[in-house]
Amino acid sequence: MIKQRLGSACLGLRRARSLPSVRTGVAAVAMIAIVGIAVSALSHLLDGVDWIDIRVALSRIGWPRLFAAASVTALSYGVLTGYDVIALRIVGKHVDYRRAALASFTSYVFSHNFGFALLTGGTARLRIYQPAGLTIGEVAHIMVLTGVTFWSGVLLLLGFGLIAQPGTVTVAGMALSYPVHAAIGASSFAILAAVLVGLNRRAGRRLVLFGRSIPLPSVSQALVQIMLASIDIVLAASALFVLLPSAGAAIFPVLLLGYLVAIVTGLITHAPGGVGVFEAVMLVSLPEVDRASLFAALLAYRVIYYLIPLAIGMLLFGVHELRGTTDLRAARVRSA
Repeated sequence: MIKQRLGSACLGLRRARSLPSVRTGVAAVAMIAIVGIAVSALSHLLDGVDWIDIRVALSRIGWPRLFAAASVTALSYGVLTGYDVIALRIVGKHVDYRRAALASFTSYVFSHNFGFALLTGGTARLRIYQPAGLTIGEVAHIMVLTGVTFWSGVLLLLGFGLIAQPGTVTVAGMALSYPVHAAIGASSFAILAAVLVGLNRRAGRRLVLFGRSIPLPSVSQALVQIMLASIDIVLAASALFVLLPSAGAAIFPVLLLGYLVAIVTGLITHAPGGVGVFEAVMLVSLPEVDRASLFAALLAYRVIYYLIPLAIGMLLFGVHELRGTTDLRAARVRSA
């Protein structure tokens, strides 16, 4: 009987240990399938577009627009560092700005390009914040708060965009009449207002989530979060906008709406960098823009907003890890 119970217990442990690997495998297969579907849809959307036209469209962008897009991208990532700064204040931790900026920048470039933000971005934040004395729980709190910051900006801009646009609006291929998209926009505002009212009533309290107690921001801190996210998203969309030589200012609101849907769709699917998904949604959202010109802008945007920051982030993270290893060895020598 005892042997049977021990055997059952060992079998249970083996099954429990295999669950994470099974889940990882399922997630990987699902991600590959999603990317495949997105690339297939993208290929269909580009049907009839010759690669010669795309190369010509790329040449039309020109260096001034590429430089402008890179400058706006730098501003966007600069604002993005504010996500961690405000989260640290809410958590009540004092960390110098350089460390907070490094943690924010590297975590976002990793999660932007590789997906699975909790794993990729979370690991970067943990490696950078732990030497400053932050615990795993506090880093998790920061990630929750930065996530809330991003979604608050999405809700605000979605509300403005859907209410301000007159007539029928086409979002990711879906035509929405004004009463419908205005109601969705009003709902976004209602959610934000409800959150702010709730924070005002629960000032100084903490939220218990998944068994963990998370500090809540004050109303003023929440407003800063909303402002930071809104500015960041507008700048990120502007980096794409300036890469469209023939686009007038009137198209920016539609582009911003499409951009919001595209990045949210990419996040939901966990496709690395939203590859294929982001481009397909943008092509569907802007049917009035020449497809060759838009796809050329999207290619340039992926290099400027995703790949170049990724290269910089990997370099900075590598230097940080190297310094950490050197400091650890020096500390061991001193203690020996």
